[in-house]
Amino acid sequence: MSPRTGDTKPNFFQDCLMEVFDNLEQHIQNPVVLQSILRLMERGTMVLTTNYDNLLEIFGQQQGKPMESLDLKDKDKVLQWARGHIKYGVLHIHGLYTDPCGMVLDPSGYKDVTQDPEVMEVLQNLYRTKSFLFLGCGETLRDQIFQALFLYTVKNKVDLEHYMLVLKENEDHFFKLQADMLLHGIKVVSYGDCFKQFPEYVQDLTAQICKQRSPDADRVDSTTLLGTSCVDCAKRKLGENGTDSPKKIKQSDNGIPTI
Repeated sequence: MSPRTGDTKPNFFQDCLMEVFDNLEQHIQNPVVLQSILRLMERGTMVLTTNYDNLLEIFGQQQGKPMESLDLKDKDKVLQWARGHIKYGVLHIHGLYTDPCGMVLDPSGYKDVTQDPEVMEVLQNLYRTKSFLFLGCGETLRDQIFQALFLYTVKNKVDLEHYMLVLKENEDHFFKLQADMLLHGIKVVSYGDCFKQFPEYVQDLTAQICKQRSPDADRVDSTTLLGTSCVDCAKRKLGENGTDSPKKIKQSDNGIPTI
């Protein structure tokens, strides 16, 4: 069942993938979230995903957008995407189900990427210079190779402005996650205590981002964009440091966070 045999003939693994991912367009459960991401892409947001499916691309094509699925095997495309030349490109760093041989199922799948200094540099530069918004990443951030690609690339984490939206079911677990992720320059923000609040939160967040139209508005109050959880976090930091104002969110070149 290994996807790395390079065998071009149909095999059991490929058949299983096609069965699992068949008729994806019939399984769109949160169009509000997908529409919000497309709206951000229109404003220049770059989308990177660990998903094996191309649901976002299918949804975008239904909206008339020239969506393009990319993976790390195509170096030229990756470099173009990283430089902002493929507006509706979605980079699948774990590969796509349509190409089983290119799917990353274990750390060895990153071998070609980690041994290519040009690709490593361009991806790591994004992490140093853009604001990432992590949506539904879960355990991905604990992946050793993912950490090598992004989390451990910047020594001075204070300069980073990355965010992760999570479900807040348990306060103790939530605050521990906040503390752990701050070590990587990632601020953890709650969208609510149940998943049904997620689509509306993302929609509202997108609306706030898109309101920042002024080209010189390169600094936006993080509490405005990220809601009460960030306010609570800011208050705790104020209490600890005795400072007068919370830190501002650093935007990317066009004021849009990278997802």
